[in-house]
Amino acid sequence: MDAVETGRLRAYDIAHIIHPQFHLADHRDAIIFERGEGAVLTDSEGRTYIDALSSLWNVAVGHGRRELADAAAAQMATLGFSNSYTGYANVPSIRLTEKLLSLVYPDMSGIFYASSGSEANEMAIKTARYFWSVSGKPSKMKIISREEAYHGGTMAATAVTGMAPFHKGFGPEPPDFVRVPTCYHYRCQWCADKPSCTLACADNIEATIVREGADSVAAVIAEPVHGAGGVIPPDPGYWPRLRAICDRHDVLLIADEVITGFGRTGRWFALEHWGVQPDMMTIAKAVTSAYVPLSAFIASERVHRAILDAPADAKFMIGCTNSAHPTACAVALRNVQILEDEGLVARAEQLGHRLNDGLARLLEMPNVGEVRGLGLMAAVEVVADRATRASLPGGAGPRLVVALRERGVLTRVKGDSILFAPPLVTTEAQIDRIVDATGDAIEAVATEVGGR
Repeated sequence: MDAVETGRLRAYDIAHIIHPQFHLADHRDAIIFERGEGAVLTDSEGRTYIDALSSLWNVAVGHGRRELADAAAAQMATLGFSNSYTGYANVPSIRLTEKLLSLVYPDMSGIFYASSGSEANEMAIKTARYFWSVSGKPSKMKIISREEAYHGGTMAATAVTGMAPFHKGFGPEPPDFVRVPTCYHYRCQWCADKPSCTLACADNIEATIVREGADSVAAVIAEPVHGAGGVIPPDPGYWPRLRAICDRHDVLLIADEVITGFGRTGRWFALEHWGVQPDMMTIAKAVTSAYVPLSAFIASERVHRAILDAPADAKFMIGCTNSAHPTACAVALRNVQILEDEGLVARAEQLGHRLNDGLARLLEMPNVGEVRGLGLMAAVEVVADRATRASLPGGAGPRLVVALRERGVLTRVKGDSILFAPPLVTTEAQIDRIVDATGDAIEAVATEVGGR
């Protein structure tokens, strides 16, 4: 595509498309993507970039997979869409359900399909409340979530999101949502000055349940590893402690595996690292590698049984037009087969070591405060002073994004933390390029803003 046509498209885009998390000043130099292959994206002017965040944490098997296009085309030619409300079903959704239940935590029993991670979390929250209602405890309505969490853009999903910018301008917030500090050891109010996590953050959740009254709390929702909030892995004892707390107070535990599912952390699902099973889990993104939209919440036997046994006057009145969409389910089946056939879950663990070990070498730089990650997701937190952990002046995050883009690497930041989650098919050479570009970008930006 020539520069004239690119300019025309860019002008029309900025004039007429309202983008997610939009501000006009941030969009004037938008990249227009034209094609992708593996871990590489190419823009309309022929420039190439390593997609170091799998676009939005979701293109797990890489770009340009003909197998997924063929699966979609074959299903569309057979049955592109059908109604999946009560009384109707389709073959791909049944087969996908059978496959997913063979991969997820052992106690998982029922799946409700939607189109986005926001929807999946919204429906899981509603289902938690529904569960307690049909269980004879309708007062259990409150949902506890954590700061630095991102759970989506619908109303309840926003209410449980613990990042302030997502709340500004959309109030008032719905009642009965309670946010608490999370397991961010590097900047923890309880143990940042200690060599390891004390799990005070988990104990605070228990104190919150007690303060609010366990008879009023329906569920705790949490990501196994924070994604958009900064790639923050927990202490190994955190999730077992949280599971025990929820059990002790008869509170449901919802695991948001929208980012961490399907191999991202080197396991099919992240709670496998700590031997914990949730009462519900949500999935999206990598279930289809984002080639078509699909999401779901998956219920444990206990929660699923409440839905199955509900009387007719209390039936489960949640619906989505595209629930169990046959084309999306067919693509998901083929995507999961690729993950299995190519051993990409194990590959994520191996590549994750290379990525995290490479980034850890940047700790020798004066402006790198912390490197953290699990599997093929990682973050580098950039600081002005390692002793005080003070941030660089002037908000360095956007400058870091631009500096990396100029070096052929696309990713995002949270504050001054650079986030990484490249496709599971990324090559070792591309991982090394990401690491090298990151070091160069940090040095350039630190010099520019006077942080050295």
